[in-house]
Amino acid sequence: MATTLKNIASETGYSLSTVSRVLSNKISSNSASAKQIFKSARELGYGRYRNAKPSTRRTVDIALITQHFSEEFYAYLYAGIDKNCTQNNTSISIHSIRYSDSINDQLSFLSHNHDGFILFLPTLDSDGYVSIKNHLPKYPIISIAPAFSPVFDTFTFDCYQGGSLAAQQLIQEGYKKFGLITGPKTKWEAALRKNGFVDTVNNANHKVTWKFNGDYSFEAGEKAFYAIKKTSNKEMGIFASNDQMAVGFIHAALENNYKIPRDFAIIGYDNILFSKIFFPKLTTINTDVDKLSKEALDQILRLIIEGNPSVSFPRKTLIPVTIKLRNTHQIVR
Repeated sequence: MATTLKNIASETGYSLSTVSRVLSNKISSNSASAKQIFKSARELGYGRYRNAKPSTRRTVDIALITQHFSEEFYAYLYAGIDKNCTQNNTSISIHSIRYSDSINDQLSFLSHNHDGFILFLPTLDSDGYVSIKNHLPKYPIISIAPAFSPVFDTFTFDCYQGGSLAAQQLIQEGYKKFGLITGPKTKWEAALRKNGFVDTVNNANHKVTWKFNGDYSFEAGEKAFYAIKKTSNKEMGIFASNDQMAVGFIHAALENNYKIPRDFAIIGYDNILFSKIFFPKLTTINTDVDKLSKEALDQILRLIIEGNPSVSFPRKTLIPVTIKLRNTHQIVR
């Protein structure tokens, strides 16, 4: 049975008229009564709860819409967003649409129970984003996945810079031969990381002479090692497009009595937990998930609270990355 104003009045002890005035924004949301009524309406699942304007008293409900993959980076991202939401009186729920038959139908359903969406859909193309915008034209949405031409306000790491920093470090160490373990072709950020690395190597009058197409998995890193083992390459500086593949490569190399970085130097991307506990400790590109989460949350809350989600000219904000030097990048003579 659907929750009514009478149920909320009974739950809170306030009159029916007071409950009605709070939920129709006729009583200040800063009042004690509003705080209690908003809380009750949300917990009881009152259908028109979201008609009340968000404020410091009404909890804002945001959905993180993602395509979940079994990569440790996703856990870091979720934790960062969750922490920032908690600090901003905001509720976050995670919904994966990786296997959805109809993305628009699922988003339409979710929009009835959330105030706005943060999209993290790395494999979605521009047409997919345009379709979402056309389907939910007045709904607050931002994105945190790289896109060639953003349809929504987008906050994402500077992936091209990350690839470039890896190349600069290996060149500075004195490497003359360069290799690359790429990420999935379907992910735009993988292409940006690759391009940043390749362009920087080329601009220094060198060439990337070995490449392996990976999929971000630990197993892909192992396969990359066995692929390069069949060649005559050694003393090569390699950039892996994420840490899992870098660690997989190192694991296979050590099992086969190779030395890292003596035989191969390698730099990863993301600075996930086991990059600093695995031996040897991995040199990697550090991504500031807290900063990304804060920037994204500030903007989605602004769109929700100001009630003007339509963006004529979506902006793309690139969060800078840095390199974390550990033990796998040095040249050993």
